[in-house]
Amino acid sequence: MPITVTRNFGVLGSPINHSQSPALHRAAISTLGIDATYTSTEVTGSELPGFIKSLGDSWTGLSLTMPLKNVIRPMLARECATSTLTGSVNTVVRRSNGWEGYNTDVWGATTAMRRQWGTDFSSAIILGAGATASSLVVSLRDLGVESLVVVARDLSRTRDLQKLCRELGIDARTALFGEVLEPADIVVSSLPSTAVLSPATLDCLNAVALFDVVYQPWPSALGQEWGRRGLESISGLHMLLWQAVRQARVFYGDSVDEPLPNEELVVTAMRAAVGL
Repeated sequence: MPITVTRNFGVLGSPINHSQSPALHRAAISTLGIDATYTSTEVTGSELPGFIKSLGDSWTGLSLTMPLKNVIRPMLARECATSTLTGSVNTVVRRSNGWEGYNTDVWGATTAMRRQWGTDFSSAIILGAGATASSLVVSLRDLGVESLVVVARDLSRTRDLQKLCRELGIDARTALFGEVLEPADIVVSSLPSTAVLSPATLDCLNAVALFDVVYQPWPSALGQEWGRRGLESISGLHMLLWQAVRQARVFYGDSVDEPLPNEELVVTAMRAAVGL
């Protein structure tokens, strides 16, 4: 009888105990019936180089969350065009010449918003200018956004996003939290769950739709506000699901662009695993 070599996958980050990636990927592995494991490991930015070097050959792919999405890039043999554009890598797979990086967050966010609202948008407001924001800006471009307001507490931190917007052909301006803003089609928040928004700041946000990357707890303060207004919102769990589907394609399939065998069944199992 041939010996089965288990392939190992996992998610790295700090903090990591809240991650839903193990539930999503274990559901995919079980549905596909493949011999693989998926774990989570607490790894900081300074620990990442040593951790990567310590991995045995059975380690085939990794998901990366904060604060590792930028830190991993110098350790890669190659990265996809979307990773280069955003400066963010959330997925790596082992190839014959080293680790290869991908950004599946952009596709995940775009798919989540398009499936929820079934339409494109022309104007948007994005809250925050951190690492996640760059992927969200590319997603908004893919959804047709031509006009964007970047809202931040420190406008000097928006320079990279402004540069990205220029490269993408998006007309962008900046604003501080609490400034009165023109209505937009959608508000997208890249803020962490610990962010506190004053009632005055909430009053300045005017859009029909809300996509908030926060999913624990949900509804977030923004989600509660949109609920009070009788408007639609979705949490970051939808983005997490779809970016994981794209990850699963490259982890357990042939390509990020090629659907998995029985992908509808895989997505159904992944949804159930996280309560969507």
